[in-house]
Amino acid sequence: MDNEFATPYYAVCLDTSTLRDDIMYRVMTEKVIELAAEQDGFLYSEWAIEEGSKLAFYWREKSQAEAWMSHTMMTRTLSIGSQFWFDRYSLKLVEVCKEKVVLNPQSWRDNARFPAIKTPRGVLKLLDLDDVGLLKAYVNEQRDHLAAWEPLRTEEFYTEDTCRLRIKEMRRDFIEDRGCVLCLLDPKQERMLAYSNYSQFVRGVSQSCFLGYSLAQDLQGQGYMQECLKAGIEYVSNELNIDRIQACYIPRNQKSAAVLARLNFEKEGMARNYLKINGQWEDHVLTALTLR
Repeated sequence: MDNEFATPYYAVCLDTSTLRDDIMYRVMTEKVIELAAEQDGFLYSEWAIEEGSKLAFYWREKSQAEAWMSHTMMTRTLSIGSQFWFDRYSLKLVEVCKEKVVLNPQSWRDNARFPAIKTPRGVLKLLDLDDVGLLKAYVNEQRDHLAAWEPLRTEEFYTEDTCRLRIKEMRRDFIEDRGCVLCLLDPKQERMLAYSNYSQFVRGVSQSCFLGYSLAQDLQGQGYMQECLKAGIEYVSNELNIDRIQACYIPRNQKSAAVLARLNFEKEGMARNYLKINGQWEDHVLTALTLR
């Protein structure tokens, strides 16, 4: 929030106890924030989530804040939350009497907090919300091509709303040191070419993660997947201090096996009925790249 609003203005503040179902609460809260932004008098929102959640909606007029406190969607969310997500919550109406906004001219936006890495034939980056159209185009264009190698997807997966939520989750996971999704775009950043997901970061004695990836069908056999993963592995190793990367593939997926072999991943075993892919439990070859 870089704007300074005339005071007084008003906040509806929601604090919850420890969350039991973090993922579903996040999805519902995203929807509530989007709805709030459509209401008259909405200024902005702030949201912090760790064990519990702190969420604030800011409004121009007191009457608008009071109306949001009793809005049907807010009431419904709190009712569901009390049953499934948290044991206790507090809802407060707060008057903002004085505010001081300080903007650092050398902000993190200028210091590349989120990765954007030039590769020989593109840009490898963590997507932002302006890229939602690129992600939507990719998942829809590659839908049939990737179906044999991915879990079953509902129609909702291919919508712009889901793509927007996915990008928000990617960025939140990066900030919270849970994972790093890097997508390869063409040099003009007008098309998404490949996807790589370094997930389930484990720190401490492990310093490891899991890797998943995909590539546009028309780019198969041209080295794009290796280009994407080579740059991504270098980034998560050098910048994020991950030195063991685990990946797996279905035994019949020889293209995936070849990509990992060229990147020096070593086979470590076979996991029987490991993942449910395209509706069927599939065996997977387990591999790992150790950079220690």
